[in-house]
Amino acid sequence: MPLERANRIDEQTRSRFGFRTYRMRVLGLGLGTICVGAVLHEHGDGPGLWLLLLFNGLVWPHLAYWRVRRSADPINDEYRNLTFDAAMGGFWVAAMRFDALPSALLAVMLTMDKVIIGGPRFGARTLGAMALTCLAASAAWGFAFEPRTSYPVVLACLPFLAIYPMAIGFATHAISRKAQQHKDLLEKMARFDAATGLMNRQQWLYAVSVELNRYQRARRPAVLVLIDIDHFKQINDTRGHTIGDGVVEEFARLMKACLRDADTGGRYGGDEFGIVMPETQWEDAIVAAERLRRQVAAYAFTRDGLRCTVSIGLAEISPSMATVSDWIDAADRGLYQAKRKGRDCIVVG
Repeated sequence: MPLERANRIDEQTRSRFGFRTYRMRVLGLGLGTICVGAVLHEHGDGPGLWLLLLFNGLVWPHLAYWRVRRSADPINDEYRNLTFDAAMGGFWVAAMRFDALPSALLAVMLTMDKVIIGGPRFGARTLGAMALTCLAASAAWGFAFEPRTSYPVVLACLPFLAIYPMAIGFATHAISRKAQQHKDLLEKMARFDAATGLMNRQQWLYAVSVELNRYQRARRPAVLVLIDIDHFKQINDTRGHTIGDGVVEEFARLMKACLRDADTGGRYGGDEFGIVMPETQWEDAIVAAERLRRQVAAYAFTRDGLRCTVSIGLAEISPSMATVSDWIDAADRGLYQAKRKGRDCIVVG
């Protein structure tokens, strides 16, 4: 992958991370402002606290997102923003004089989303920041402690209690689904050749071993086919590796179009390919291989009409083949004889 593309993907990932936390911050702090505001109103607190609450709940989410969008290290800066959120949660718990329900809501919700985003260690660290800020603010107010929650405050907390956990659930599901997609992609990259979409050498050899084991158990027929693009080195030398790569990709597409659902195709080497054909005898395999050989010979691989041919060797499995190497060697002998006969032909090994 080119460096520019990798950087672009990394930038998109960081931007999505900042936007996800921005949306959750807007929702969470907005709902939390209602809870805290109900307690401040009940206590008759002055305009200073109200202005700070409005700034924290309504202005800070946008300011934090603006800061992350312009940061050279947005992920670390977002973690700092999340730590600040937790610290401010501790401040509001003290400001509410430990009113039971809203204080518990702030502590639990602000810790839960940090654990989801950064893991248990980050959740513990932000919980510590919350506790320290709460202790310092409470000391400034003389450790005021009024845990009783009135009915109006309970009503004010209900939107936070109902909506925010559901939002966290949806966000967590989206993250887990994305993680599963990345896992599936990595597994596919580990099994398949990136250029052709065929199985890579290791996985294809495993498929060969599975078919060999099936034959040894049930004596079911199967054929192994090895295919080599003729004069491929000359194409690379005279046309360049870009054209060579294009030839490989186009040939793989032609080969996949000729495969049955039961067949397994793979890229055995640079310009060498293999097919495992279960429930097949060599006479039927030759028919399929000849169809592929003719399609390749008739195909224009470039706009200026570059033509290619393939040499094909195949071997039907037999009791004398005890290992995968024995089977591959038999097909490889056929491939070698096809090249000696002038290429663009099929030989049974």
